[in-house]
Amino acid sequence: MSTSLGGGCQLSGATQAVDSGFRVRLLVAPTIVAAIAILFAVLWNQIAVVNPWVAARVWLVRTGDGLPIVVGALAAGLLAQAVVPHVLVRHLRLPPTRMVRQLVVALCWLIAISMVGAIFFDVPVGSLVTTSGLLVAMIGLALKNVISDAFTGLALPIKIGDWIEVDGQTGRVVEISWRATRLQTLDRITIIIPNTHLSAKPFRNFSLPEPYYRDSFRVVLDHSVTTHQAERILLAAARQVEAIQTIPFRPDVRIAAFTDRGIEWELRFFVPDAEKAIRVRHQVHRNLLRNLHFSGIALPYPVVVRKSAQPRERAYAPADEFNFLRGVELFDSLSDEELETVSKGMPMKLKLAGQALVRQGDPGDSLFVLREGLLSVSIARPEGGEDIEVAQLAPGSFVGEMSLLTGAPRSATVTPVVDSMCYEITREIMAPLMESRPDLAQQLSDILADRQIRNSAKLEASSKVNEIQKKSLTDQILGRINSFFRLRTAAE
Repeated sequence: MSTSLGGGCQLSGATQAVDSGFRVRLLVAPTIVAAIAILFAVLWNQIAVVNPWVAARVWLVRTGDGLPIVVGALAAGLLAQAVVPHVLVRHLRLPPTRMVRQLVVALCWLIAISMVGAIFFDVPVGSLVTTSGLLVAMIGLALKNVISDAFTGLALPIKIGDWIEVDGQTGRVVEISWRATRLQTLDRITIIIPNTHLSAKPFRNFSLPEPYYRDSFRVVLDHSVTTHQAERILLAAARQVEAIQTIPFRPDVRIAAFTDRGIEWELRFFVPDAEKAIRVRHQVHRNLLRNLHFSGIALPYPVVVRKSAQPRERAYAPADEFNFLRGVELFDSLSDEELETVSKGMPMKLKLAGQALVRQGDPGDSLFVLREGLLSVSIARPEGGEDIEVAQLAPGSFVGEMSLLTGAPRSATVTPVVDSMCYEITREIMAPLMESRPDLAQQLSDILADRQIRNSAKLEASSKVNEIQKKSLTDQILGRINSFFRLRTAAE
């Protein structure tokens, strides 16, 4: 469980554990050491007062008086090591890096050594600081590159958990040390980059200012594909991905170039973070191929000679519509002749984004099959208010089958998310087929019953469907179909 901190930053469970356990666990060691120092100071005062031999030894008195101070300094150092990470977690909302912890430890030890020198060896603090400065200068000249890496690591605009790209290598920052920054790629490969290299070359931080960012890719479509058709297909491919819908920026499409093969389109969309970028892009590619398949569009190949394109009288040839319907589940039981009859009689409709295709409660006697675009299915809340989206339909899906076959009112409101092309199949198209084939009503009833069972929220957790329930639902649908089309049953 993680707690949101705003600005795309989160406090992990491990960080929360450090914060919550600070007062109990991290104060144990400093408290014990401080208690030892106080106890020793009290005992030493008693011993020095009672025993004249001890009081006569100057070096022993100095040692006894200074030792509690040194132990107290050690306790203060341990306390600082516990407090600094807590402050970083509490105020910066970041777990401290190993380099920061090491700096705190080094500073505590430096103070403790200075106190030992000043108390036990009568070293003046001013002289100690001067000597230390010269020593630091000599060490700095000898370890110039190491010190440069260390201070560069402190100044880099990155933190543990950020996703960065350097020299074409992308990975998550897992450690920032004195000399280098360690990345881990999605392939579980560790990359070690010197801090000075990071400061000298430009790198991309995918986690700033927000964890989400825009991704894009280009695809070439044939010249015969219209701009509206390309926008429907591409935008629907991105809007179908759930991870993209959670980001408050919508995908967009633009023409990138005109080439000999066709028009080069660029689809731009936002991904939640760099770790999910490859998976989200794959889902968009997959949806795009599916949309192109149902639209009857093939990606163009490079050609040497091209003939002048003949103007087409209609956007889709009859053969395309026939093959399209063959892939729709509802029409699996139709013969080729029957499917051809349906494909010739169904009109194509363009519905703009936000323009309702059907509304819940309205009468209807037709169904719609989505050719291009994306449809949102929503139902009204019983208590009123905004409708609840229950599904999204991709190309090849159909909606309104119960109204077509039984005359039932529309059970949901269907609205295009992007501009969409739909076929409408009416009762007048299906009536002759139903009358000529008495068994067709039974087959369609089985398909509708299977679909309703799959969509039933009550049966989602069940691994096995009750055959009695399925037969009862099939008989109910069959009775409504026979009544709506006025078909005679076998008993009649």
